[in-house]
Amino acid sequence: MKKKFKCVLLVEDNEFTNIYNQKLIVNLNIAENIYVTESGEDALDFISRKGKYGSTQIKYPDPEIIFLDINMPGINGWEFIEEYKKLKGNRSNPAQIVMLTTSPNPDDEQKAKQINEVIAFKRKPLAQSVIVDILKEHFAAHL
Repeated sequence: MKKKFKCVLLVEDNEFTNIYNQKLIVNLNIAENIYVTESGEDALDFISRKGKYGSTQIKYPDPEIIFLDINMPGINGWEFIEEYKKLKGNRSNPAQIVMLTTSPNPDDEQKAKQINEVIAFKRKPLAQSVIVDILKEHFAAHL
């Protein structure tokens, strides 16, 4: 049996994209938990257990993989990564990041390739075949 991610985190400001991406991940049966945040700020709170995620009644798992939109209001994907780098030092197993975008700017992809935490840069919409390719390349135990 394939190993499931304990936690996949979707960081996307578009509700319909989140619903679509959740369904893809559920259909692939690769995650025990899928959490959705609609902003970079909310995602940082989730990871650091602050704000609405600071409750001691619920134990939120650390994400193993983050699907991150680049263009969001407030903290965008690039700014999220800079803040995440500061937080990940406290984690024994930091998450891997897949950046998602509709941007046609080739500089974005080049910038992403320079960031160790980013394992893939993909165009939206996400597809099952794209997720499977990411798993094959970076998470063989999950296949």
